[in-house]
Amino acid sequence: MKKNHVNEIFFLRSIACLTIVLLHSIAWGTEHIRVLSKLPDFLLIILDSLNVFLYYGTPVFIFITAFILGYSYKERIIDYKPFLLKRIKFILLPYICMAVLYALPFLLISFEQFTLKVFLNALIGDFHAYFVLIIFQFYLMFVFFKKWFDKHSPILVITSSLIINIIYLSVFNFTNSMNVWFSDYIWERYYWIPFPGWIFYYSLAYYTGRHYQIVTTYINQYKYFVFSAPVITSLLLLFLYHSEFITIHSSKRIDILFHTISIIALVLYIAMKMQRIPSIFLLISNYSYGIYLLHTLYMAALILVFSLTSINLGIFTILILFFGSILASIYTIYLFNLFPFGKYIVGNVDIKKTTMNTSRSTLTMRSISKFLN
Repeated sequence: MKKNHVNEIFFLRSIACLTIVLLHSIAWGTEHIRVLSKLPDFLLIILDSLNVFLYYGTPVFIFITAFILGYSYKERIIDYKPFLLKRIKFILLPYICMAVLYALPFLLISFEQFTLKVFLNALIGDFHAYFVLIIFQFYLMFVFFKKWFDKHSPILVITSSLIINIIYLSVFNFTNSMNVWFSDYIWERYYWIPFPGWIFYYSLAYYTGRHYQIVTTYINQYKYFVFSAPVITSLLLLFLYHSEFITIHSSKRIDILFHTISIIALVLYIAMKMQRIPSIFLLISNYSYGIYLLHTLYMAALILVFSLTSINLGIFTILILFFGSILASIYTIYLFNLFPFGKYIVGNVDIKKTTMNTSRSTLTMRSISKFLN
């Protein structure tokens, strides 16, 4: 009998969320520390390498989105209107609210600059929550092309998607910007948004969701490869980065395609072997969207406090940014969801009864309150 939820996805989502927060903590923390003091070169290399290693975070979120579509709608007919309306209310509206929030500092310059920044944030994804624009492209693709995906060979579609993805990223990984309007911005950032840059994750995740039982059999059967693959892809990733063969410092690298999938397989294997998913990971998974939206706001606030007070905590700055932004985000999401309108601003969380189906375990409101207090 098919389960309503895949427990491994809760664990995978929490790991992706923590990864992104840690990545930003390292990047922001390192920059702040370097302003106040000099870090040893070897430590800078380690932190930089760790950041590159962690770039699988956003692709994992894309993977989870498509996985859920493939798993949940394998035997269901899509009712397009409520499908899209639900995601507009609880995903797109909070995204737009954050697009406005993160543009507020530009009011200090001028109202025109603020308006321009809101436009760039909301419609072009010119801030850290850009992945929402990507997943909405896949929501539309799912609505219009689900039947096409379902009737074609998964191997053919996944292979074709990988080729398209590699070609698309190669253009921006290995060529300079063309002499056209806004080409510098397109090559620097906007190429992140169009779906061809993520199509491999979508197609692989969609079919993984549709055929999850088969996939788990393969993961168990080839567990030694599952354990060795992340080591291989990590070494290759860092070699290509430090040798300056691929200098892109983001998740939009060709080598990240393979690195991300190897990490996903390993995390799924680990979660499959758990008798139950620990409550802390269920909590992070449940609040992950709001954490994704809010964590950089609290990082910026903490950095501002450190800068104004000239506090130099050294490497511990990274840990404070990491734990501080997560806890502050969770508490903010919790407070906003006490009000009917809150879910449209910071994302929807059922604070009255948060129930997760794990193997003989349930996360209730008591565990959330205990964590927050």
